[in-house]
Amino acid sequence: FYGEPDPELARQALPAQLKLMEALLESAPRDARLLGTLAEGFCGYSFLFLDDSAPARAKGLYIRGRDFAFRKLSRNKKLSGLVTLELDALHAALARAEAKDAPALFWAGFGWASYINLSKDNSAVLADLPKAVAIMERVLALDPNYNFAGAALFFGVYYASRPAILGGDVKKSRAHFQEARRRTAGKYLMNYILEARYLAVAQQDLEAFQGLLVKVKEAPAGILANARLADEVAKQKAAQLMEKSDDLF
Repeated sequence: FYGEPDPELARQALPAQLKLMEALLESAPRDARLLGTLAEGFCGYSFLFLDDSAPARAKGLYIRGRDFAFRKLSRNKKLSGLVTLELDALHAALARAEAKDAPALFWAGFGWASYINLSKDNSAVLADLPKAVAIMERVLALDPNYNFAGAALFFGVYYASRPAILGGDVKKSRAHFQEARRRTAGKYLMNYILEARYLAVAQQDLEAFQGLLVKVKEAPAGILANARLADEVAKQKAAQLMEKSDDLF
């Protein structure tokens, strides 16, 4: 699926596949492969196709993906009930996670943080952000290469999007984006989109913003295995961001 070169075909096709997998899960509610694929599918679909254009829908699907990830993790008693834990207890539980748990932890943290990012008007939801961050910190330690260095990209966005008084730090953001680029040999195009949208905008650096988007526009898509669809969507997002530059700067 991730090798699909036509984003619109992928956008139309994935929902039916997700519903089919949910139906299969009814007969095998603890199937690790189904739970993991559903977590990735709902979160990935929301990020690629809904986050910008339909945030209300994206919020619901992010939580759906997050909860499938937590269901997969709960197959291990040591990692059961993570979503209900207070922060200190969550840190203690996460310390028991192993490298094999990194994919489910990634989608749990990504889905949760993405939902929170789209719920900035809800203080109760915002209060859970440290928990999502703790999960992603553990992913960064367990498997920093997972999903195209996704944990490093997460922290690149995290540190760029927060004010300094709340822990924002453009130097840390830049370091994480550079680390993600290093781990993907600079060939994962969504890296440049996120750096432009968050770090360049945070610094109000129009030249860097435009340079990153031009790089996406000119680079070939799909050099990395399983990156073709994300790269093609990155090219679409680059064009959209270019059109919004007057609003962002």
